[in-house]
Amino acid sequence: MKHEYIVEALEIITTNNQITVSFNTPVNDNYSHTHTLLIHKSNATVLKKLHEAGFSLSMTEKGLAVDKF
Repeated sequence: MKHEYIVEALEIITTNNQITVSFNTPVNDNYSHTHTLLIHKSNATVLKKLHEAGFSLSMTEKGLAVDKF
Protein backbone atom coordinates (compact mmCIF):
# COMPACT_ATOMS: atom_id res chain seq x y z
CA MET A 1 0.00 0.00 0.00
CA LYS A 2 1.34 3.45 -0.91
CA HIS A 3 2.51 5.74 1.88
CA GLU A 4 -0.23 8.30 1.21
CA TYR A 5 -2.89 5.58 1.52
CA ILE A 6 -1.48 4.52 4.88
CA VAL A 7 -1.61 8.12 6.09
CA GLU A 8 -5.19 8.48 4.82
CA ALA A 9 -6.26 5.28 6.60
CA LEU A 10 -4.60 6.39 9.83
CA GLU A 11 -6.36 9.76 9.64
CA ILE A 12 -9.68 7.91 9.52
CA ILE A 13 -8.74 5.33 12.17
CA THR A 14 -7.42 7.85 14.70
CA THR A 15 -10.76 9.67 14.86
CA ASN A 16 -11.72 7.07 17.49
CA ASN A 17 -9.57 6.04 20.44
CA GLN A 18 -11.23 2.64 20.97
CA ILE A 19 -9.51 0.96 18.01
CA THR A 20 -6.67 -1.56 18.22
CA VAL A 21 -4.40 -1.92 15.17
CA SER A 22 -1.06 -3.47 14.26
CA PHE A 23 1.39 -2.63 11.50
CA ASN A 24 3.44 -4.84 9.15
CA THR A 25 2.08 -8.08 10.57
CA PRO A 26 3.47 -11.18 8.82
CA VAL A 27 0.88 -13.22 6.93
CA ASN A 28 2.33 -16.67 7.70
CA ASP A 29 4.85 -15.77 10.43
CA ASN A 30 7.30 -14.84 7.68
CA TYR A 31 8.19 -11.24 6.94
CA SER A 32 8.45 -11.84 3.19
CA HIS A 33 4.72 -10.97 2.95
CA THR A 34 3.00 -8.72 5.48
CA HIS A 35 -0.33 -7.04 6.12
CA THR A 36 0.50 -3.33 6.19
CA LEU A 37 -2.39 -2.47 8.50
CA LEU A 38 -4.54 -4.84 10.55
CA ILE A 39 -7.50 -3.81 12.69
CA HIS A 40 -8.11 -6.03 15.71
CA LYS A 41 -10.82 -4.03 17.47
CA SER A 42 -13.01 -1.34 15.94
CA ASN A 43 -16.49 0.06 15.58
CA ALA A 44 -18.81 0.18 12.58
CA THR A 45 -18.44 3.92 11.98
CA VAL A 46 -14.71 3.71 11.29
CA LEU A 47 -15.17 0.68 9.04
CA LYS A 48 -17.87 2.53 7.09
CA LYS A 49 -15.61 5.58 6.66
CA LEU A 50 -12.74 3.40 5.41
CA HIS A 51 -15.06 1.69 2.93
CA GLU A 52 -16.43 5.03 1.68
CA ALA A 53 -12.85 6.28 1.19
CA GLY A 54 -12.19 3.35 -1.16
CA PHE A 55 -10.32 1.01 1.15
CA SER A 56 -10.65 -2.74 0.80
CA LEU A 57 -11.39 -4.55 4.06
CA SER A 58 -10.85 -8.29 4.28
CA MET A 59 -11.01 -10.61 7.26
CA THR A 60 -7.91 -12.70 7.95
CA GLU A 61 -6.95 -15.06 10.75
CA LYS A 62 -5.05 -12.24 12.46
CA GLY A 63 -7.54 -9.40 12.01
CA LEU A 64 -9.20 -7.15 9.46
CA ALA A 65 -6.72 -6.26 6.70
CA VAL A 66 -6.98 -2.75 5.27
CA ASP A 67 -5.72 -2.14 1.73
CA LYS A 68 -6.21 0.28 -1.15
CA PHE A 69 -5.30 -0.36 -4.77
